[in-house]
Amino acid sequence: SYQTYKINAYDFEVAGKVYTRQRIEGDSTTLTETYQGNTMSVVAQENALSHLPETESVTVPDLVIRLLPNTSEPLVPGSVMFEFGGAFYQDRDGAIIRNLSTATNAGTIVGSIDYTGAQVTLSQWPDGASPAVNLLASATTAAGYQTDRVAFRTPGAPIRSASLQISALRADTGATISSQADNNGLISSPEMLGYIDYQSGWCQVAFTDGVNPIHVIPQSIRFNSVVLTSIPLDSELIGLDPVRLPADGRVPIYRPGDVVVLAHTGTTTVNSPTAGQTVALSRNHQAEMTVTDDSDTPINSADYAVDLETGTVTFVKDLAGTLTIHDRIEQMALVSDVQISGDLSLATPLAWEFPADETLVSSAVVYGDLQSRVHDEFTQRTWDSGEPNWSNHRIGDDTTAQYNLINYPIEVSNKGAVDGHWAIIFTSSSTFQVVEENLGIIASGSTSSDCAPLNPETHVPYFIIRFDGWGTGWSSGNVLRFNTTGALAPCWLVRTVLSGQGTTDDDRFTLQIRGDAD
Repeated sequence: SYQTYKINAYDFEVAGKVYTRQRIEGDSTTLTETYQGNTMSVVAQENALSHLPETESVTVPDLVIRLLPNTSEPLVPGSVMFEFGGAFYQDRDGAIIRNLSTATNAGTIVGSIDYTGAQVTLSQWPDGASPAVNLLASATTAAGYQTDRVAFRTPGAPIRSASLQISALRADTGATISSQADNNGLISSPEMLGYIDYQSGWCQVAFTDGVNPIHVIPQSIRFNSVVLTSIPLDSELIGLDPVRLPADGRVPIYRPGDVVVLAHTGTTTVNSPTAGQTVALSRNHQAEMTVTDDSDTPINSADYAVDLETGTVTFVKDLAGTLTIHDRIEQMALVSDVQISGDLSLATPLAWEFPADETLVSSAVVYGDLQSRVHDEFTQRTWDSGEPNWSNHRIGDDTTAQYNLINYPIEVSNKGAVDGHWAIIFTSSSTFQVVEENLGIIASGSTSSDCAPLNPETHVPYFIIRFDGWGTGWSSGNVLRFNTTGALAPCWLVRTVLSGQGTTDDDRFTLQIRGDAD
């Protein structure tokens, strides 16, 4: 229902004058709407329904304070101190420190400072703080006092490689820029170019983006470096004359005429190979090939066969998942020239392509032809267990019985033999023990069978003594002494660790034995 209204006007006369009046008259009308559809959906809200409050977080912008609004001269770094909101603030290398402790020289970094515009930007400040700022101290310098290059000498020399770090504040933005010298003394970053001579400590740096100079505040330039100092070493402590060692502990590993080994490991992915499937790699004559699963764990070598000459891998059974074939190529080469930058010139053309960013170069010690052998054989009547004779000559009387070294020489192989002093000590007329000077008793034997003690590292015998060579007349305490020399060359490893904080968690090297067989 709804109400309608209309205005009715009428005239009336009073004392000869005609007046007009208006009256609002209302009328109530009821209308009915008829729904002729089949289905009606009604959505209603309960009277008792309530709504939860919504919370919106608004990021408070940084607070900007103009310290010297009436001055155009830049501020001197390290000269600004002011109070705000009941706290003390001080600048340090472009940062604003709150409540700096005089005991620990530490505080809380709460903002930054633009020295050129004399403007402080605070990211943290006390709640409800008064807007009043009490500037306690500041110093300005003549406008334009800035530089785009610097040269200096470190307090000491020589300097440890890659230890120099240099930083400065830009004069235009107040931002901090920094860079570090590499192992060759070069300083190269988007804001700096220069070099340092590690031997003398002389350094020159230009602040530039490569095209235009970048002006910095001179007082903000900082650097740090590690100065090396040589300490006399005790020859008895290190076991050699320290005069033969370089003063800085660095030993050159590459020289013209040296032999080096280049190595590169490539990878090939194979998805769920089947039994009998052969994968041909893009190169051949590898030094080694291994296969790992998707977790980089080597799979059983019995599950595949490799052909290093043709560069193929044949899988023995079905394998699931993604496998990776790692193939390593190696080549020995002669060094013809060595540069201080680390560049090596090789006198030998390369048989493969060695990517520069993935190839390893190793120094090689060449020994020439090596072969295992047996030498200094002799027999001795009495073996003194308290003072055993490990010399190369008999002590005391010879034995009546002898071993036939002419027809049945002691046999050794390059794979099994080691450098050792051996003694075959008889415990009866036909049984004996096999003793090595450092290994002790490693086996027992008799004159009725071959003596072939196994080398556990190579799974082949250290040596073989044929039973046909034993004569008669042996008794308890008799000994057959001989020495063996292995095919491996002796190598002495010396490692120098510089003092200072560690820079890497993985500090290791790999020693590989290489050889060719006729």
